[in-house]
Amino acid sequence: MPSRHYFWTLVLLILSCSTFFHRRSEFEKGLADYQAEYFLKAAKHFETYYAEHIESQTTLYYLYDCYKKLNQGTEVIHVLEQLVKIGSMDANVYLNLFQYYRTNLQYNDLYTLLNNLKPPVASIFNEKHALTRKLYAEIISGATDRSVYADPMVFAVSEKYLPLFPDSKFYDHDTLTNKNLIILFDKLVEPIYPKTFYTMKIVQTNSFIYLPYMRLVHLGIMDFNADLDPDAKALVTSAVKGIARLKNRGLID
Repeated sequence: MPSRHYFWTLVLLILSCSTFFHRRSEFEKGLADYQAEYFLKAAKHFETYYAEHIESQTTLYYLYDCYKKLNQGTEVIHVLEQLVKIGSMDANVYLNLFQYYRTNLQYNDLYTLLNNLKPPVASIFNEKHALTRKLYAEIISGATDRSVYADPMVFAVSEKYLPLFPDSKFYDHDTLTNKNLIILFDKLVEPIYPKTFYTMKIVQTNSFIYLPYMRLVHLGIMDFNADLDPDAKALVTSAVKGIARLKNRGLID
């Protein structure tokens, strides 16, 4: 009987002291420091934890917020890129990375990001951002294989990817319509006569953009859309897709 008494006493003692044997994970340490607003310490713990748990998106989100609060832009971009790499479907990841690339003049990265957007993120992106002349110039600058040292608008105009207005102003915040995009693309392709002409609901066959649009469809630069509204705002993803196809044909070098 005494031996049994000692046995259960030992078991109870071990159970009561179990909390003392619990070693907090690096994530738990990071979370504690994050909640205490020690963001630099928290980031180091989260980094250590993520190195061994690369599937943990939650850790990356905490790292992102730590770096953002610490104003460490390079690290913020790296975390967002890692979220993209592991296939995050959070549209905010792409929207935030898009803004950081623009702010940091990383136009090659900007072009690659936009060129790889997939549904439903692509649709959300089109709702949030209009295709301005400035953004179009940035995408063109990112698509080219050359180093762009000038302002993207200056580069796009000098290479005749965008026209300069008669008053010599850029109007970089003007929003491009489908009509504008068709005209811009058509100036870059060979003036062939398309073999097939499709019926459209809004664009009439005598419209000045009908033949250019048919030519671009024939060349595979643009996808045919019978409901295309020439005066509607052009989608960012449509522009990127067209630019990528122009690049593949060697028309943007």
